[in-house]
Amino acid sequence: MDRYRRTVTDPTNKPRGIFYGWVIVAVVFATLMVTAGLGFYNASVILVAARTELDASVSAVSLGPTLFFGIAGLTAFAMSRWMDRLDLRWFYIAGGIGGSFSLLSLRWVDSVPKLYVFFALFGVSFALAGLVPGVTLVARWFARRRSVALSIASTGLSVGGIAITPIASRLIDDRTLSGAGPTMAAAWLIGVVPLALLLRSNPSDKGLQPDGEPEPPEPIELSGALFADAKRTRFYRCLSAAYALIFLAQVGALAQMVSLVSERVDKTTGAAALSVLAFASVVGRLLGGVVVTKVPARELTAVLILVQAGALSFLAFADSRSTIFVAAAIFGLSVGNLLMLQPLLLVETFGVKHYSQIYSYSQLIATIGVASGPFLLGGLRDLVDYRFSLLFAAATNLIAFALMVAGGTVESAQKDANSHSVRF
Repeated sequence: MDRYRRTVTDPTNKPRGIFYGWVIVAVVFATLMVTAGLGFYNASVILVAARTELDASVSAVSLGPTLFFGIAGLTAFAMSRWMDRLDLRWFYIAGGIGGSFSLLSLRWVDSVPKLYVFFALFGVSFALAGLVPGVTLVARWFARRRSVALSIASTGLSVGGIAITPIASRLIDDRTLSGAGPTMAAAWLIGVVPLALLLRSNPSDKGLQPDGEPEPPEPIELSGALFADAKRTRFYRCLSAAYALIFLAQVGALAQMVSLVSERVDKTTGAAALSVLAFASVVGRLLGGVVVTKVPARELTAVLILVQAGALSFLAFADSRSTIFVAAAIFGLSVGNLLMLQPLLLVETFGVKHYSQIYSYSQLIATIGVASGPFLLGGLRDLVDYRFSLLFAAATNLIAFALMVAGGTVESAQKDANSHSVRF
């Protein structure tokens, strides 16, 4: 029997105790904390260390994070069809084991080509235990409280930047990349695989519906648009293109943050600025999860795109410890919320029936920006300077804002999808 059409033989079944969806949120939070702390945010730290240890240019080592994010996006989309059908625990276990091996392999990275191989392997594992399976799980387990649940779960990304990345940075400083690799590998394995065993792919696995309601005696099919119909809509295309530009600026600036601040002040300030950014991202995301219950997600997204453009422009001219920290904090407010709002907009518009495919394909398009951001901004720094590089990033956000406006409303997207005979 299809795992998502399970029935409950006792129609009086009632949820007892804490709704298991909150366990799912806690596990996704914890795994994202580990994978972001050692992967997403740590890519900037590894980039700086590799530049020194391998005596390479900024643009040369910046191709490493580009491979990391690019391959992560391709892997997530390639696996999305299976994520809609199979037990998601297996993806986490594979990502936990693969990521641990990847970090362990840092001990053998002694050239730029080997650095690229490391980032490519690491990107595959990051995808299997990262955002796509995480937000898919939360979207399935929650409906009414989805924005709050997503904001809490995805806050693990920023907490990882605050709590884990600084430790990883100090470890790399003390032991070099090769010496720090085994310790980071053990942390990744322990932080992902045991927790994955607590996950359940769907509320029906616990005899429940989203938000903890008892599952009825008759099977309920997951609702929402088919992937093929969702991707035809103007809203979907514009949203995905807008996020490619948002992430180009966002991830590019994140990957270059430590290097940028190290040039203007020192490396210690660079690591501190990354922590300030991550902390602001936590605060902003938690506030955003509440605000979005009262303000339309599309309008909030548009405002935050402009906030991110302003923060990057400010950072372009910040040259003291205090101004850098203020710019990093404003940037962090946009980073956390924009990351949360993309999956929320997609699930609110197109439902959960083919959500893994709908979200991962949008992410794949956005990955063009994610993958090119670090390399492009690093290359612009080598050609001109970081000021020009960041102003370029700010300009891409203005184009993203125009795309969001051109995409139309959530309601128009649902009508567009319905024109293809999609059942909601």
